[in-house]
Amino acid sequence: MKKARFVRVDVFTKEPFGGNPLAVFPHAEGLTANQMQLLAKEMNLSETTFVVPATKGSGADFRVRIFVPDMEIPYAGHPTLGTFFVLASEGRIKLSEPMTVVQMESGAGVLPVEIHSKNGRITRVVTVQSKPIFGPAYHNLGLIARALSLEKSDIEKRAPIQLVSTGLPWVIVPLRSRKAVQRASGNSTAFIEAKKILPKKVVDMYVTCLDPLEHSSTTHSRAFSLVSGGIVEDPATGSASGCLGAYLVRWKLVPVEPVTKIVNEQGHEIGRPSKIAIEVRTSKGSIESVRVGGPVVHMMDGTAYF
Repeated sequence: MKKARFVRVDVFTKEPFGGNPLAVFPHAEGLTANQMQLLAKEMNLSETTFVVPATKGSGADFRVRIFVPDMEIPYAGHPTLGTFFVLASEGRIKLSEPMTVVQMESGAGVLPVEIHSKNGRITRVVTVQSKPIFGPAYHNLGLIARALSLEKSDIEKRAPIQLVSTGLPWVIVPLRSRKAVQRASGNSTAFIEAKKILPKKVVDMYVTCLDPLEHSSTTHSRAFSLVSGGIVEDPATGSASGCLGAYLVRWKLVPVEPVTKIVNEQGHEIGRPSKIAIEVRTSKGSIESVRVGGPVVHMMDGTAYF
């Protein structure tokens, strides 16, 4: 019988039972891809990560493989933060205050991760995402609205529904009000129909508005994904938040500065409130980098036997 140790954390929250849960297998060398997929399915979380040695010559410190219950994906935000919180907490990364930079190899390439600490305590982890790629705009508002159980009139017209990627592609759907975001509910039949107009393997929609619950926030958002024919809502989505930040700056829906700071709230509708810090750095009108970060809480430890 084989066994593998895992750590459970909550990401984008300072309080237990908030944010987005994640399972991290910090010593996954020796596991096959099939075993990783089975373990991810058994965990039944939005993502599970497996840390293995970096590919020789990659320049990375660690390679992180990220799995959802039914497939491996190239990149995701909250799994990156949670994984490097675990690695630093276990002493596998030597911390240099106030910030330590390490390199992560993923399916999206080698990306830097920033670990912020004070007095030996990790305060937050930040993932530096890929430069944004802005894909097509979608003008079939009725179809997108039906996929989200909304009306066409709920959709904000100041900027288009658009595919954006900073490592993992998301369809950003701007809505006119927080009430519309709260009413949203994935309709799997219409979602499957909408998927036909999207690029292959794009199954995620991110609804957002500039009408947050908290005064310290900029946006109020929800994430819906099509998984095995059903709709799953994610409580805190780092990859989508990076896409959102780039989108807001691209369309000037927020005041744009050399470093535009955005606080994105998510997860309230499903009882897991989260706050996601986004920084979009621009130079001469061009987006240079997107950073997404937040705190992480250590929840539990365990061992899988198989």
